[in-house]
Amino acid sequence: MQNLFSTAIPDATLKKALGYFQQGAAELRPYLLALTPEERSAMLKMGAKTVDFVQKAFGYASNNPSFVPAFLDLEEFASDSAALAGLSPVQKLLDGLALDAESTMMLAGSDAYAAALILYNNIKFLAKNKQPGAQAAYDDLSQQFPSNGGGRPPKAG
Repeated sequence: MQNLFSTAIPDATLKKALGYFQQGAAELRPYLLALTPEERSAMLKMGAKTVDFVQKAFGYASNNPSFVPAFLDLEEFASDSAALAGLSPVQKLLDGLALDAESTMMLAGSDAYAAALILYNNIKFLAKNKQPGAQAAYDDLSQQFPSNGGGRPPKAG
């Protein structure tokens, strides 16, 4: 069995990191808003090119007040632009960290699932050979695979 992940993350490190994330979330929470899926789909969306466009447009508006129509609230535009600029590095850090955490969990999960399948198949073998306690363990674990031919798991790596 190939082991894809073999780094033990100390509990103290995980607890400390979680505390930092909770503190950061508490600091930002009063300023962050949640949207429904419907609200998200109805909104204008920004990409990398759009961010540049917004920054340039704000620059023109700031340096040339005659360009700004009376119905456009320049202070609100400034506030929105500042929030966007301030949150952008936070979002980039969180996106990268989330991707790395998800990748690490996939590696560790793949290893753990492969090990569990090996153990499951051994318990199945032991149950067929009347090893005491193996049948109960097999019956319990085989519930994971009800629609897969009565307890047949996928092949372990």
